Amino acid sequence: MAQRLLPQTLTELYAHALAIERQAFKRFIELERLMRDAGLDHLAEEFEKIGREEQEQYEALALGTAERNLPPIAAWEYAWHYLGPEADRLDVPRTARDALKVALATERRAQNFYIDVAENANDDTLCAFAAEMAVDEQRHVQRLEQLLAREPEPAVRGEDAEMLRR
Repeated sequence: MAQRLLPQTLTELYAHALAIERQAFKRFIELERLMRDAGLDHLAEEFEKIGREEQEQYEALALGTAERNLPPIAAWEYAWHYLGPEADRLDVPRTARDALKVALATERRAQNFYIDVAENANDDTLCAFAAEMAVDEQRHVQRLEQLLAREPEPAVRGEDAEMLRR
């Protein structure tokens, strides 16, 4: 049976965390811009806040690891928690709900990665850091779930409603 590739050392986890936080920051900047262009400033502001938090997390990690020799991460190792390179591609969301679902998926993938590391690592320090990062992602997940719950479902057009009845 194949074994998942997870970081085995703290420096490996730092390298993955930097990649995750950098990609999340970029994703939230993209979503913020799309929401501003669509006139959905309330969501753009939320995406901007979360993006700023991701950037701050990245900067803190980068500063804290500046003196360390971090291993490079190959694309096949990272690929947003084993979903492949397609997971990094952003299809333009058609609705505010779609944008929130993209943001939520981004945070859940990161959280699941950190949970996997925390549950499977043999090193207590590695487990603790991964668990801490998972908790941080959970704050974003909860915030995005609340936003999604408040966002109205798009109205179903006449022909769409007819197809649903069949």
